[in-house]
Amino acid sequence: MASAVARSTFSAFRYPNFRRYWWGAVASQVGTWVQSTAQGFFVWELTRSPLATSLPMFFFGVPTMALSLLGGVLADRVDRRRLLIVTQSLFALQAIALAALTWFHLVRVWHIYLLSFLSGLTMAADSPARQSLIPHLVERRDLTNAIALNSLVFNGSRVIGPPIGGLLYAAAGPAAAFLANALSYLAVIYPLAVMRLTWVRDEGPRPGVWAELREGLGYVRRQPIVRALLLLVAMMGTFAFSYLALMPVMTTTVLAGGAEENGYLLGVVGIGATCGALVVAAVGAGDRPGQRIVTLGVVAGAALLAFAFSRSLALAVVVLFAVGLAIIGFLSTANATIQNLVPDALRGRVMSLYSLALIGAAPLNSLLAGLLGNVLGAPGAIAVSGGLILLPLAAVVLRGRTFLAFAPQA
Repeated sequence: MASAVARSTFSAFRYPNFRRYWWGAVASQVGTWVQSTAQGFFVWELTRSPLATSLPMFFFGVPTMALSLLGGVLADRVDRRRLLIVTQSLFALQAIALAALTWFHLVRVWHIYLLSFLSGLTMAADSPARQSLIPHLVERRDLTNAIALNSLVFNGSRVIGPPIGGLLYAAAGPAAAFLANALSYLAVIYPLAVMRLTWVRDEGPRPGVWAELREGLGYVRRQPIVRALLLLVAMMGTFAFSYLALMPVMTTTVLAGGAEENGYLLGVVGIGATCGALVVAAVGAGDRPGQRIVTLGVVAGAALLAFAFSRSLALAVVVLFAVGLAIIGFLSTANATIQNLVPDALRGRVMSLYSLALIGAAPLNSLLAGLLGNVLGAPGAIAVSGGLILLPLAAVVLRGRTFLAFAPQA
């Protein structure tokens, strides 16, 4: 029984390309969380401003929001594997630049904002390519499992990345964390470079970029389920991640912790997220994915409200576990449902809309978190965010019968 469950949960690992890419992505994403955790605490120490602490996420999200749709067109036009090698190399160079500026005591807050903006430019091309590469690494029957395991990369790495970031920051300073991230990109660039995929170029006449962009938008407009899924993902992207921008503030001013505790709390979210991704990998999106998505969204909003009222590390640990599990279960189910509905010819463009909804919402998320954090304090800002998640979900429950009853075709 246990072995059968394990085979079902990790069925996508039977494909060598997916397996090698997955392990490389895990190592790279650990490095990303190491830098993200250290960077957030570094900006907080430099400025002691909730708004300033949230601005790296804002500057990262602006170009992603503006250009991710064009990134989706690019992902449908070029070899996605080669595109990812370029974008991952650019991420590594940006991390090296930040490490060097910090090591030589030249760094200023505006440097961090500028590099965050450049990372957002890179992400506009990287995210649609990554999302649309996965169906080329596995057979269709294992696509939902592969998507859930791919989300596990982002979230499972959070279990160890933030604690490592906190420990590195406390022991060796932020430059060491930034350098570790730069080196970690080699782990994903190498498997991308050696894997062999057949990418079929459309040799016929292609419409222009804007015509292809309109084609992708038109597809989503004509598909009410896909449209509803993207709107719910945008809601989650806009409101659910306020705790990330404000975690250093909550840790130091409310929970009486420091850099290490900040890393551990983010790691707890990663444990919950890992569990959420594994559940989706094991059981799939379900016969009624709309019902599961709404249920998980309600749990996420309620858990954020509970975190806002936490005044002890022990309670914070419990509710942050629930936050991670519910948000990632929500996003993994939505992603898998969309990818199972979308034709491959439009996949890059539709998944660029997914990236826009999730990552492109970061400017609104970070500004909302920072401004409310300055006015209401970090707990108040997180409470408002949790409430703003629950309101649209309540509307879906009351009026979204078609969405709740939707059953994907086999």
